[in-house]
Amino acid sequence: MKKTFIFFIVLLVVLTGAWFGLRFLIGGEEPIACTQDAKLCPDGSYVGRTGPDCEFAECSLGNNELSSNFGNNQIEKAIINYLLTQKHFSWKTRDNSHNFCAVENLKPENELFPLYVWASCKEYIIQDGKLKILSGASVPVKIDYPNELSFYDLSKFSYEVPGDGSHYAEDIRRIFPEDIWQHIFDFNRKNIIKRIESIAFANISSWELIKQAITNCEVESVWQTHDRTVGAKLKNGEELVAVEPKIDDIINIAEAFESKCGKILMGTE
Repeated sequence: MKKTFIFFIVLLVVLTGAWFGLRFLIGGEEPIACTQDAKLCPDGSYVGRTGPDCEFAECSLGNNELSSNFGNNQIEKAIINYLLTQKHFSWKTRDNSHNFCAVENLKPENELFPLYVWASCKEYIIQDGKLKILSGASVPVKIDYPNELSFYDLSKFSYEVPGDGSHYAEDIRRIFPEDIWQHIFDFNRKNIIKRIESIAFANISSWELIKQAITNCEVESVWQTHDRTVGAKLKNGEELVAVEPKIDDIINIAEAFESKCGKILMGTE
């Protein structure tokens, strides 16, 4: 009985070793621990690093109804950044508010400018855990830009929107191609509202987390880009990404807490 027991123990050890050896031979080496960086997706959600090469996971396509109908994310982002610089679309009524825009391509078959979009730009805060709109505009827009290879210089963009009241229908027919008139008159704003609210809530929440992390001396370095996208690398290796309310807000906050937390590395684009 004792010999039989020892035999089974030895057999178990051999089989376990063979199993781990086979895993190694077929590429089943020990799991890789990826850093907890976050990538901001167009719909306002975030994805982390995964897989053997620790690459960012693909952003979810989400509900097709929430699609902006842009085949080129670079153009979409450039138009949004441009609208955020224009007082007709983006303005502040409070210093601590956040401005966001979302656009939907009304004539997606167009590959050259002018492009015709529906633009929804809002000023938000989070109050009692919920988004609150402070101001905003939602209108069809003709966006023009020189059709040239460039990195979309915002100063070269121009726009035209219809007037209010009795001039609205007349201006729609003057500014926009005939084949999208009815689409504009019947435009359903529900989907673009869902998209901008998703983007706003995700970014404002992340921005608050970044501010709290700086306050708690948990941040090793911060960075920002010209379009107000910012990031904070935490001392535990995680990275938070958001959109700051105004350019240099993250730099100013980091500098304000250096006396408490020590030097915070800063980078700008």
